[in-house]
Amino acid sequence: MLMELPVYITKKALDNIKRIMQTKQVPVGYGLRIGTGNSNSCGTTSFTLGFDIPKSSDDVFKVDDIDVLVNKKELLFLMDLTLDFEEGEVSGFRFNK
Repeated sequence: MLMELPVYITKKALDNIKRIMQTKQVPVGYGLRIGTGNSNSCGTTSFTLGFDIPKSSDDVFKVDDIDVLVNKKELLFLMDLTLDFEEGEVSGFRFNK
């Protein structure tokens, strides 16, 4: 059983996740879902973020009092990624290898 979240979440990303959860009033019981989108024909995978309730197919990780939800089938695709928040002309979350 995997005990550690396969994605590293930077402090800046974590601070912005907490801010969003508070300002958007994410309901109690919801966690941050990190997942994969569809692979394109070039073999690259897109990644997704959102707030959701845990499902039986999820592994749930605790990161600084936030439940992070990952579908067990997607764990392999998320290994060694870093979730960061970048500020600039276009600010937002970014997954880096």
